[in-house]
Amino acid sequence: MKKNIFIDGEVGTTGLQVYDRLSKHPNVNILKVDESQRKDPLYKKEMLKASDVTFLCLPDNIAIETVEIADKLGNASPIIIDASSAHRTNNDWAYGLPELGTQYKNKIERSKRISVPGCYATGVNVILKPIIEKKMLPSNTPLVIHAVSGYSGGGKDLINYFNNQSHEPFFNYGLQLNHKHLPEIKFHNGLELTPIFSPSVGDFIQGMTVCIPIHFKWLSKLVKTDDIQTLIEDFYYNSEFIKVLKKDEGLTDNKYLRPDNLVNTNFLDISVFGNDENKQAIIMSRLDNLGKGASGAAVQCMNIALGYDQSLGLK
Repeated sequence: MKKNIFIDGEVGTTGLQVYDRLSKHPNVNILKVDESQRKDPLYKKEMLKASDVTFLCLPDNIAIETVEIADKLGNASPIIIDASSAHRTNNDWAYGLPELGTQYKNKIERSKRISVPGCYATGVNVILKPIIEKKMLPSNTPLVIHAVSGYSGGGKDLINYFNNQSHEPFFNYGLQLNHKHLPEIKFHNGLELTPIFSPSVGDFIQGMTVCIPIHFKWLSKLVKTDDIQTLIEDFYYNSEFIKVLKKDEGLTDNKYLRPDNLVNTNFLDISVFGNDENKQAIIMSRLDNLGKGASGAAVQCMNIALGYDQSLGLK
């Protein structure tokens, strides 16, 4: 029997991607939304009651209001999968990145409240979790994170901006050092220091890379690049969607790492580049900011919560 799905905010960038992925899913029925009534609390309540799973592709404040309506339904409440940043550091919610460990996946399996990570946070967390959990990197390390995303991450306004003839080819932002993904990065890795995070946007629509430079002297023991590589490979050995690439794998013929190789997929690549003589490494992740960074992750979480194969509709 197919599960009924309500996508609240299906006309937004993430909502459209969730709709597109679910339209190809064999086990779901997407409920038709009357856009003229969608913001009416009574209509929203009825849609929530009619659904088995509701996806929230909404601004934070509206997501919070919608969850309050759902909570009042008690046992009749659907599974909520929230793509906003409103609940990502709330321990009452499952964090929708099952690759971070068995406890994350188990919580998604048994929860009716699931918060999908931010795209940058996904790219950062998959790098940091293995090396911090395995005590290679201390939690008080003064980390610096660089990242570049396609402009679709900024939603319709930024898409329209880049479709204008007059725009920058590239820009840095978040220059107040308070990007909204920082709290979840710090929370889910137990970081004692807030990382310096430098996000940027390039003139391409989808895809992203995240880069974390590491000095070996920061690490808890003497290591070489291969030791970091092996630790991360072992951590994600059984992962269906995360692949740890070998040296130079996934680079262009010119040895460049493009940000858009995984567009329209739910896959994520991790690469370790090191110089043992200099005792330095950079660890990079690459993903589709609208795929594993948003809609793909949301559908993956739905599959896990409903007891389906997590890759259903994603390959």
